[in-house]
Amino acid sequence: MNLFKQPGCRALILLLTIVILYVTYGYFNFYRDPLSIFFSERHGFDRFYSATRQAEAEAFLRALEVNPDSVRSQLDKAGPSPDMCAVFMTIAREMEGRQYIETAVGSFLANMSRAERHAIHLKVFFADVPSPETQHRSYAKLAAANLVDDIVTYPGSLPETEKATQMGLLESWFRDRHHKSMIERKTLYDYAYAIRHCAKTTNAPYIALFEDDIILADGWGARTLKNLRVVEEMMKDPRRHDPARGRVEPGGPNSWLYLRLFNQERSFGWGGGYGFRSNNAHIISLAVSIPLLAIILLGRRFLFPRHLARQVDGWVLLIICGVAVPLFVWLFFASGKASLLGSPPGVREEWFGCCSQALVFNRKHALGLSDFLMEASTKPGGAGRGDMLPKDFAWQHGLARISAYPMLAQHLGRISATGTTSLEAGRIWSMAFENLKAHRLALDHIKDVEELFGKEAVKDMMSSH
Repeated sequence: MNLFKQPGCRALILLLTIVILYVTYGYFNFYRDPLSIFFSERHGFDRFYSATRQAEAEAFLRALEVNPDSVRSQLDKAGPSPDMCAVFMTIAREMEGRQYIETAVGSFLANMSRAERHAIHLKVFFADVPSPETQHRSYAKLAAANLVDDIVTYPGSLPETEKATQMGLLESWFRDRHHKSMIERKTLYDYAYAIRHCAKTTNAPYIALFEDDIILADGWGARTLKNLRVVEEMMKDPRRHDPARGRVEPGGPNSWLYLRLFNQERSFGWGGGYGFRSNNAHIISLAVSIPLLAIILLGRRFLFPRHLARQVDGWVLLIICGVAVPLFVWLFFASGKASLLGSPPGVREEWFGCCSQALVFNRKHALGLSDFLMEASTKPGGAGRGDMLPKDFAWQHGLARISAYPMLAQHLGRISATGTTSLEAGRIWSMAFENLKAHRLALDHIKDVEELFGKEAVKDMMSSH
């Protein structure tokens, strides 16, 4: 008997061929998804767009070193009534070459139009104590560059009446930073102080809080301002209601806490593991296989031509409904949500998300959040984490949390300031950011600047770059 003439054998060969082709495709295309069975530890964190953007930031910084007056004249500084106050928080790292903060500021400003710069007030907060001027290698460079609107330090900005007390507390936390609880307290206080300082010293309706080990995409400023307009329009929907304490469902409250500019794929996977019972794959398989079996049996009896009906024997039915369907359902989940579905462009509410690398806060709730974080930093027991407490605040006050896609920030830090291991720090990573295309971003940047500020702003932008 020739096995290849048997319908069941041909069905099995076809299934194996499809699976081999799919696995090959997954191996070459899904290897950067950390929640995929195809994830590669070796190449999963390969840099693509972030390397291009870092090169642009480095080129900007070199131009600043060669001809600082020219660079300053092209960009200028923020106007008296900015739309956003952006503050980078930084502490010195033990690392060779440039400190992270220099590259971060370079990416903030590289290719930025004068109109965007006028609309965004930039602060750099050196949170080292007791003497950031001597502790942080980048302090003198950024102060001399005179590109930022305000350089903030604790010694230089704390009120005289409470400076001694607060500096003593901060220095005690800093000295004991090898204890996780102490660095958490210091970090929370830094976040709270940065938000409060922006709120107290500017009238900007939005406050962007950036960690120093990120890199921002080309056109991030105009796109973020544009996304914030979308957020405000979302909040005007008459179907929305006043915030109420508790779980915030999308489309519910008419006020929001923050807009997320960075997320990692590990935060929006399917939630289960790779096992067949994970994500209820076994139940889904049954829900698909049983109706499919019924349809095929009815088709074989009443609809299929006789020569085709003879090919659909019991072995073929077993392979289709008993093997292929469960296998494909499992592969769907095991391949990774980010790989198969991704995150379509747009601004939308999301209650999940990771990390505090790049968040834009609503000024209406900024001081309340600052008080909440400061209180947490000094309470008995564990202080809590800076990326989780804003979520708790949003839950307590019923505020929406919003994400903008594509993500406009990438985390590059490997030397953590909060005690995170180098391996774990490297895993805080946006696969989607690496898929961005420089030429596409440049074109979108021009369109966004024109939409926000007009054609004259584009002409000025093109003539100065």
